[in-house]
Amino acid sequence: MSNALSRAVDRYGAFRDEWYALPALVAVSLLVLAAVPFLRQLALFGVAPLGWLSLNMLIITLVWATTAQAWNIMSGYTGQFSFGHAAFFGLGAYTTIILTGTFGISPWVGMLLSSVIAAVYGLLIGALTFRYDLEGHYFALATLAFAELLRYVFTNVAQLGGASGFFRPLAREYADGPGLAAFQFTGDLPYYYLILGFLTVVTVVSLAINRSQLGYYLFAIREREQAAAAIGVPTYRYKLLAVAVSAFFTAWPGAFWAMYFNTIRPSTVFDLLVNVEILLPAIVGGVGTVLGPIVGSLIVIPVGEFVRQSFEIPGLNNAVYGAILIAIVLYSPKGVISWPSRFVDLLRARTDLLDDDAA
Repeated sequence: MSNALSRAVDRYGAFRDEWYALPALVAVSLLVLAAVPFLRQLALFGVAPLGWLSLNMLIITLVWATTAQAWNIMSGYTGQFSFGHAAFFGLGAYTTIILTGTFGISPWVGMLLSSVIAAVYGLLIGALTFRYDLEGHYFALATLAFAELLRYVFTNVAQLGGASGFFRPLAREYADGPGLAAFQFTGDLPYYYLILGFLTVVTVVSLAINRSQLGYYLFAIREREQAAAAIGVPTYRYKLLAVAVSAFFTAWPGAFWAMYFNTIRPSTVFDLLVNVEILLPAIVGGVGTVLGPIVGSLIVIPVGEFVRQSFEIPGLNNAVYGAILIAIVLYSPKGVISWPSRFVDLLRARTDLLDDDAA
């Protein structure tokens, strides 16, 4: 290994151990995301490498990054694997659109109310499941059941839109017109920066929890709940707090979804696939890490779109996309976020081996 590469590896190894490393990486990641819409237009030798990234696809990427970040606060930090976060996402979408379209209430107020409702629903789920010590796949199935319950209710109750759902109201029906106050815009770029703002808030909250005493308690619960309880950690209370915070912030991208697309239906916001879309970025990127959900979403959504555009044979794109995800998960059980550290450790081991041979 060259001296320059050796020094670079040593500097990175020293940097990742510093307290400011993670906040700095988070800040840089968010700044890069803020520049992506403009980087798409940059051309090198007449070719725009990022030109295939549509703004709509980037917005959807950030929607799932935000939901995955919120899911991670509960499932990644406490180890309570939720497979029913579509319940909170759908509540955010439906509450916002009903209050806005039916009662003319500001969608911002609707988003906050939907977040409170989602948090209360999360507390209900937590109170029933944690009280009876449901864990592992039993807890995952219970959360899925609560999400399916909402899908069934919203599909069959006409007052809640039924299977047809709701159309997004026109901005002039409840505000002066499109703009930030109306939560509607005439172009996609403002939507991009709005959902990036949501992602930034949820990421800062996740980072604050990660570095706080609350985070230590949640990690202790994840590693060994009985041992945490034995040293005085009120595990039931902190698990409830985690699910409430996670549900609260999962409702935000749900509200955004309702105001970005023309219609919402139970099949689009409460569907089983939504649960997969929410947790997949965190699993691919790195469960229990702050950057993992963001990195994972930047892989899951764009790679899926790239594969879809690359294969014209029906179904082949899904097979290739699935094979890529399986390969990533099998090779990186701790997520893609672990790749730089694994690379540094590999180079250091190689250096030590060469030094031993030289001696």
